[in-house]
Amino acid sequence: MDRVDQAYAKTLTIHHYQPDKTPWRRLGQYLHRIMEDGSHTQYRLAAIESLLPPRSEGPVFHFHEMHDEGFYVTKGTVRFHSPGRPHVDAKAGDLIIIPIRLPHRFSNPFDEEAVFMNTATPGFFVRYFEYLEMLIGEGTVLTPEINKAALRRFATVPVGREEVQRMEREGRNELGGEREEEEEEEETEGEKYVDLVQRERERNREVDGSE
Repeated sequence: MDRVDQAYAKTLTIHHYQPDKTPWRRLGQYLHRIMEDGSHTQYRLAAIESLLPPRSEGPVFHFHEMHDEGFYVTKGTVRFHSPGRPHVDAKAGDLIIIPIRLPHRFSNPFDEEAVFMNTATPGFFVRYFEYLEMLIGEGTVLTPEINKAALRRFATVPVGREEVQRMEREGRNELGGEREEEEEEEETEGEKYVDLVQRERERNREVDGSE
């Protein structure tokens, strides 16, 4: 390392997150605690731990315009939804990656609470949680409209019900088309097999006749 790198390195520290020393904070129906607020990474990475109670719906459908997300499930099962696609049930030990601009949401429809670690890169989205806490501290009731406005404030776009329904219909049509193609391929393979059997029988009859 040169002198400049050494001088910069002296300003850095190892950040040690200890869950036992970090209390849960409530936001609506679920709990969260900030593992890395971005201050140690120049906001290139933020990390949040969340707890979803049993039978909880989670957030509305939305997509992020500025950050990718990672979800590492440490307890229970979290269901991830994306309109027009089959849902994914991620169990403890599973990792989910959500790229920028992919509409999604998550829920816990099961009887056991679920816990996951959520990363955001870059990490500015952590300010969304701090902003909601500020609103709650001011006595603001977190209505769906206020929450959607808060999401937009941090480059996150809620997806409306009509748009979700449209994507669901398009997804069903695409999946139906794929199934039709698979059935056609299966029929074609079956026809090839029947033709092969018929040719083999004709060949056997010719051999028997020549004898």
